[in-house]
Amino acid sequence: MASEPRPIDLLAVASACREAGYLVSEIDRGLEVSGAEDGGAFYLFPEGDWLQVRCQVLDPQDLDQARDLTALFETIARAQFRLIGCRFGFDVLTGLWLIEDRYPGFEPEGLPAVLEQLAFVWGSLQDLLDAALKGDVPNDDALDAAFELEAASPPN
Repeated sequence: MASEPRPIDLLAVASACREAGYLVSEIDRGLEVSGAEDGGAFYLFPEGDWLQVRCQVLDPQDLDQARDLTALFETIARAQFRLIGCRFGFDVLTGLWLIEDRYPGFEPEGLPAVLEQLAFVWGSLQDLLDAALKGDVPNDDALDAAFELEAASPPN
């Protein structure tokens, strides 16, 4: 007999985020979580027994600046290969998002670390994504540098 998905305890999630210093508001079917100092927001939505954590990277107005999105899509694909711990989502109506899917039974106390990871990834890629909107695709060294990684040297 398959077990029923456990509902996500959004109160525990909200409490963990507040304890870490985030501002939390209820929205539609989830939570908006923001840092007090930077004004950036994360959106947390239950999806069955998973929790989807999102932050908007580029809004539709940002995307309208590009002649085409080829360089942007190539850049995010190349960034994704760096195993950044989250994924990108694109919606023509709402823009480009960073998304982390929290597995069933996750510990709410670990959610602030997920928010920090998403903020780090976004902060690391911001300049490269802005350049991609202008048609520039970063090389591997630029992507590695964005994440403060050193290029691997071949063995002797």
